[in-house]
Amino acid sequence: MATQHNIPLEPISPPAQVCVRESMEDILRSVPFRTSRQCQDLFRFIIEHSLAGSDDVLRERIIGIEVFGRAPDYDTAEDPVVRVRAADVRKRLAQYYQAQKTETIQWKIEIPTGTYKAQFHHEPGQPQDSESAVATAPSTVVLSPSQPSIVSVSPPAKRTLLWVSGLVLGCVAVILVGLWLIRTSYAAATPFDLFWAPVLDNPRPALVCAGSNRVYRLSEEARARYRKRHTPSDEGTPNLELLVPKEELKNLTGEDFFPVQDTYLTVGDASATAQIVSLFTSRHHAYDLRFGNDLSFGDLRGAPAVLIGAFNNSWTLNMTDNLGFVFDQGDSAQMHVQDKSDPSHSWWPKIVNGRFVEDYAIVSRIIDSKTGSVLVTVAGLDHTGTRAAGNFVTSPQMIAELVRQAPKDWSRKNVQVVLHTNVTHDIPGPPTIVAVRFW
Repeated sequence: MATQHNIPLEPISPPAQVCVRESMEDILRSVPFRTSRQCQDLFRFIIEHSLAGSDDVLRERIIGIEVFGRAPDYDTAEDPVVRVRAADVRKRLAQYYQAQKTETIQWKIEIPTGTYKAQFHHEPGQPQDSESAVATAPSTVVLSPSQPSIVSVSPPAKRTLLWVSGLVLGCVAVILVGLWLIRTSYAAATPFDLFWAPVLDNPRPALVCAGSNRVYRLSEEARARYRKRHTPSDEGTPNLELLVPKEELKNLTGEDFFPVQDTYLTVGDASATAQIVSLFTSRHHAYDLRFGNDLSFGDLRGAPAVLIGAFNNSWTLNMTDNLGFVFDQGDSAQMHVQDKSDPSHSWWPKIVNGRFVEDYAIVSRIIDSKTGSVLVTVAGLDHTGTRAAGNFVTSPQMIAELVRQAPKDWSRKNVQVVLHTNVTHDIPGPPTIVAVRFW
């Protein structure tokens, strides 16, 4: 649960509040925000109550009730909707300012981590150049006796001539720079650029959806019974989340646990997600981050998408079940990677003492997928494979290795890659390519 710091809000004058609200509306209409109604509602709620100095309203429970329609007695620990959406708002706000870094911003809005109170920073731009403050005296032209006549040009006409000349020269310069940039961009296109071009060239924000692991938590009644038998000093970590030892599970029943969905990420999925959104940020491409079931087929239609994770992300399995390389169980109890075109080709993980020591992953880039748009999947048999796949798709060197033996027109084709990684203490090593298909 996020810590609520008591940060005093500086009073803002009514004229300044008008400017802040104008900035707020610009932000809400921007690409990062217009794709999420919940983020828009939360951002507007925070700004309005921050301007009003309503500190008591800007608390997690009240925001959950007022903005997201939660019941007055809802459990903020079990339903982190406010914290998740606040983090999403901060991310989208950073994207907005990243895209506006060349523009003059009078008021900058920030929502510091750990609080739901907005801060407003006045950042006046450079004053515009005014015309000369000193009146220009009429110029005197001295001509030699051989000059037949005197041609006089009034100061306003001079200014008009200079303005027109400057405009023409400026247009020519812009055209030349544009042509140079176009030639440079085509000449400098790398395999990495070509791999991601179907996503980055699409003007719509890319959807990035990470799978959510379903876990079971102890009920409050079971926690209370356990605490009666064990004092905090017995565990030595009273401030950490309760972890019941295996030998104590015999004292619990199925009714003592309840499922939690769309809340928890694995380390591997989180790592792959961070690498991909960092790539989009560095390329100034907007993205919309989703988790678990916070995604519909309608969201995927027409927008480029990156799906992260396999067995905790049903969208990955559904969108790739007709491809050549798939995640499969077959007649065994062990999931593996299967080549559908050749049953003799399959890749199985190696597990020792319940932990993966070798993992496999599939990276797919489908230009025209079931959704009608480009789709990239980054998924492993375990979260370690997903993490290795995230390293692969964000590495220019690894993508260059991928296309070394690719057909000449590979950038316009679909591609699937099967990766292998050795795992040590749940940390994957550099992935290696074991199979590739272009079509």
